[in-house]
Amino acid sequence: MSGLLIRNSFLLAKTETAGYGVDPTVANTDALKFVSMEINPITGTRVERALIKGYLGADRQPLTNEHVGVTIAFEWGGSGVAATAPRFSPLLQACGMNLTSVAQITGTPTAGGTNTLTLADLGGSNPLSNAYLGFPIEITAGLGAGSKGIIQSHDSATRVVTVAPSTSTFVTNATSLYRIAPLSLYQPVSTFGNSSSCTLVAVKDVNVHRIEGFRGSPAMAAPLNGYGTFTVTGIGRYVTPTAKSAEAFVYSNQGEPVPVTPRHTRALRIQGFDPCSEGFTFDWGLSTVFRSLIGCSPTARITDRPNPNGTVTIENPPVATKNFFTAAADNTGASDGPFMVQQGTVETQSSIFFCPKVAINGDLSFSDSDGIEMMQIPFTALPNSSTGNDETRLIFF
Repeated sequence: MSGLLIRNSFLLAKTETAGYGVDPTVANTDALKFVSMEINPITGTRVERALIKGYLGADRQPLTNEHVGVTIAFEWGGSGVAATAPRFSPLLQACGMNLTSVAQITGTPTAGGTNTLTLADLGGSNPLSNAYLGFPIEITAGLGAGSKGIIQSHDSATRVVTVAPSTSTFVTNATSLYRIAPLSLYQPVSTFGNSSSCTLVAVKDVNVHRIEGFRGSPAMAAPLNGYGTFTVTGIGRYVTPTAKSAEAFVYSNQGEPVPVTPRHTRALRIQGFDPCSEGFTFDWGLSTVFRSLIGCSPTARITDRPNPNGTVTIENPPVATKNFFTAAADNTGASDGPFMVQQGTVETQSSIFFCPKVAINGDLSFSDSDGIEMMQIPFTALPNSSTGNDETRLIFF
């Protein structure tokens, strides 16, 4: 009898748009390329009985609160198709993120400058402050044509945006024409309704594991000279595994990613400083629990997002250039500032990770890299407004 081959595995994932655990009719076209997939097909709580029977020996331990545990890793990249969300969108949405599709935005600034411009006046249609935070912007004509960058501040009253360049310079004036590409924006939520869970069909050679009502927590890693990855760890309803029959895969909307290198990774910035970096990690740190209560349907719940945090590794700068020690000791919030990075330079294959406000949340540490002292900076992404749910932005364009 032959064993199951790991390479003969594939994964289908589809958002449950009609409600939690409602069958979304997963199809072959819902296939997702992944790096690794670990499934605990059935887990839960074993009930201890501890019977006294007049002799020594074990008792049967019934399984309760049955559910499935899943860990999936996939590459960080765009969809490869304009104005189209990446194929792994169902997993991001099942990890406490809301998807908003933003159409192309163009205009002529009324004023400009170095790393800044004043957006065109749309009258009563001007967006609220910070609406464009983290968005990619490029100059398509006039002064600065070809310049690109990431919007790092946006004031609705003055319509002024400041830009972190992803090209060598970003200079504009009233002759410049700007463009924000069509994009998919993912932001955290605190209330979970339709489209906040997904159904997974994991085919492991000839065995099929179906996980309904899947929810989880994502983490990302962007190591220098490697591929950036997302790792989603979560839980869902248990369904008895079956033998493979008609399941198949058709891949789409998952473009070829590019590795994390100086050529492909741009505008990495933390608290206003542009470092030389060996990469970063970030973990949204969601708390998940599986609930099976009398009178209620079994449900995977996201209950908290207590500490979305990351670590960036940079060359240790002279304190006269940037004093991260002062920032680490600052308890007032005066040192807080954005963290951002753009992965990819070609539209449809690029994305931006943006935190409007991060604070150093732990001890600075140091390491040796080719005789150069490196600094590891741990940081927490903080809510940027009184309403919250804006501490991170994932943007695919």
